Amino acid sequence: MPIYGVIHQSRQRYLETVVRSRNEVRLHPIESATQHSLWFQLDVSPMAELASQIDYYGNQVWFVSVETPHRELVLVTRAEVEVLERPFAYTLGQPWDETHLAYNPASEFTFASPRVPRLRAIEALAVELGVKPGDGESLLAANTELRQRFAYVPGATAVDTPLEEVLERRMGVCQDFAHVMLAVARNAGWPARYVSGYMLPESEDAVIGESHAWLEVGNNNGYWVGLDPTHGVEARGRHLSVAVGRDYDDVTPVRGAFLGQFRGEPPEVTVTIRLKPVDPERELALHLVDQ
Repeated sequence: MPIYGVIHQSRQRYLETVVRSRNEVRLHPIESATQHSLWFQLDVSPMAELASQIDYYGNQVWFVSVETPHRELVLVTRAEVEVLERPFAYTLGQPWDETHLAYNPASEFTFASPRVPRLRAIEALAVELGVKPGDGESLLAANTELRQRFAYVPGATAVDTPLEEVLERRMGVCQDFAHVMLAVARNAGWPARYVSGYMLPESEDAVIGESHAWLEVGNNNGYWVGLDPTHGVEARGRHLSVAVGRDYDDVTPVRGAFLGQFRGEPPEVTVTIRLKPVDPERELALHLVDQ
């Protein structure tokens, strides 16, 4: 199975020396049936107190506390993740039975959330896209069609741009596309959750990438089907997940506060992803174990 190395660096500069800062970091790859985290490390400069726990949605959260004066905060995560083949194809089958869904934990993801409110504009968009309540095929088709109706324009929106504005202007980035499709899926009666992560390279050359976002729709057989409206495809082997939640607010990669007089500058983020060469000795060991 392919193994990927991911380095994610976030540099936060301040306009003055701040007394202390506290941050939450959600960049630890998720453990699932399709990916296995082999190794993870978080480095912080300046020296910080670190703690971690699993949040409500099952994400690994690191708490970073810097208690000394500093002018910048640098967070670097390094991870190695093995991407596994799916045991079988995930599809959106029969629609949920309302009674069954009402007693299923997935029902939480059918409701409006802070970044994905109920809007008449979403109802109109669902009609425009031909999405029918409980019809998985029409939702899959809408995931492909959305990119043809909304323009991907870097810088057209900010991290706090409301969904109403995205729908009105019909442009945005992956975060906006994910929120739009979340709203469409929930409007059609499907549980749908936001996913943050990365797109993976297909070769062994290092890739300077960026964080990515898509959504997962809950099927009534207990599985989640990934949809990537930014690329108009299903999220399969090239999508690496690091956190899930109701919307972006639940999975923000780095979020925190500091004690100072002025606002901080926007963080500088760089992501490097590499497909690691196959280790023949490791492959032989796995083969012997299988035998």
